[in-house]
Amino acid sequence: MLISVLCRAESDKMVSPKYSSMAEFLKKLTTVMFYTSIPLLLPLIYSIYIGDGAWIPIALTIGILAFPAIPQIVMGIYQNFRNLIKKAIEPTAAFNYHQFIDIDEMRKRVEVLTLGEIFVITSIVWILVPLISSIPYVYYGIPIVDAFFESMSGWTSTGLSALPTLGILPPSMILFRSMTQWIGGLGIVVLILAVVRGREATSFLKAEGRANNEIGIAETIGMIFKVYLGLTIAGIVLLILLDMDFFNAVNLSFSGVSNGGFFPFDSFEFTDLQKFALAILMFAGATSFIFYKNSWEGKIKQALFDEEFVLYVIITVSAIILIVLIAGEGWYNTALNTISAIAAGGFAIGNLSIMHAFPTYLLVILMLSGGMVGSTTGGIKLWRILVIFKAIARQIRTSFLPTGSVQIVKINATPINEHEIVESAMFVFTYIFIFLFACGIFMIANYSLQNSLFMVASAMGNVGLSTVSVPDIGELGKLFLTVLMYVGRIEIFPSLALIRYIMRR
Repeated sequence: MLISVLCRAESDKMVSPKYSSMAEFLKKLTTVMFYTSIPLLLPLIYSIYIGDGAWIPIALTIGILAFPAIPQIVMGIYQNFRNLIKKAIEPTAAFNYHQFIDIDEMRKRVEVLTLGEIFVITSIVWILVPLISSIPYVYYGIPIVDAFFESMSGWTSTGLSALPTLGILPPSMILFRSMTQWIGGLGIVVLILAVVRGREATSFLKAEGRANNEIGIAETIGMIFKVYLGLTIAGIVLLILLDMDFFNAVNLSFSGVSNGGFFPFDSFEFTDLQKFALAILMFAGATSFIFYKNSWEGKIKQALFDEEFVLYVIITVSAIILIVLIAGEGWYNTALNTISAIAAGGFAIGNLSIMHAFPTYLLVILMLSGGMVGSTTGGIKLWRILVIFKAIARQIRTSFLPTGSVQIVKINATPINEHEIVESAMFVFTYIFIFLFACGIFMIANYSLQNSLFMVASAMGNVGLSTVSVPDIGELGKLFLTVLMYVGRIEIFPSLALIRYIMRR
């Protein structure tokens, strides 16, 4: 099952990659960034189509991200134009098509990466891409800190917004904002897995905390794209059928399936069925891609009775019932807010700051736990929690057995080795330690214990729910939350690998 980011005695080798040169490292880094720019062509084309003028900053962003490929594209255009002229002059001459982009060369740059290089590149990309993508926000007069916060919130599919109103952004920028969440929910580096095979694919998934023993195979990567795109299209169709206009349906589906949480408007009166549809989208997004793989292959029983999926359903349903019964909240609002918390969705209905203390407490726990591994969710992930609880149960059973008895931890009848148990425990301990430390920093800034717990859990879990007005938070507070979103998105250890790499340079 889950193989989290490695932390072992061999880590010195992994976090100290021996690059032939800084130039070679930059080639590999910019190759990853090139793939990131491709989906942003959609809001660019939309802006040109409706003529709202936002194509200028969007094109600039794409240009910077795709910069390493621009010389190749220009050369490709020149070579093809020259060959076309030659063909016109000499009709008998063969037309030699010249590739605009040498995909094979880019693939080679990525496929030779070591695990340590992948960790470092993933960490850097998750800083550079949101930083570059801040340009369109700054273009529309948004302060630099707020622009970076908004961009990081989008790419990490968090959903916290520093904007007091969306009225300052044209429609194509709203689509750009939603698109960053859609890409971020899938994962920036997952975009290039279609051309990366074998060990390298698995390593990239490890670096984003998505690794699974079944993930990394070319067919499985293709399945991930198909499932993600299928859920997105299904969400758009469902929302349109529920009387949502096309533009808002697209944006809400992008944010819902990715568990991002950006609304494309300042206010909207949702019907109960629309709330239910959004809850279903978030729940589906936080369900492991392996669930859909097994279902597609006809392994329905294996999918439905997967222990992590069963735990996911039980926790979600129980939380909804408890909040309704104890706090007296409405069913539809409770379902949306609860699933938004555990799925790291970020969609919220109502003022969360005036909730009963019990729902607030429960939502904090759900935001910390997160949904299933191998999905768009954030947080600790239920698989790790399941592993730790089973390890605790084993320890209790062992105390009543004869000396020398061997007890094996199993999930779905598959043995879990001791290394994975230790990894899970280390990750959970580190996550909780950083969470508590960050809560202390927030309380020093004069926020209440309740608000500190809630906001830190939301930022670290890439959730997006809020009990305070984010636009009113000071610049230092926003930068602090930005760091938490970043650390939570790449699952802590790659960021530590980056720090160690920099120190060892």
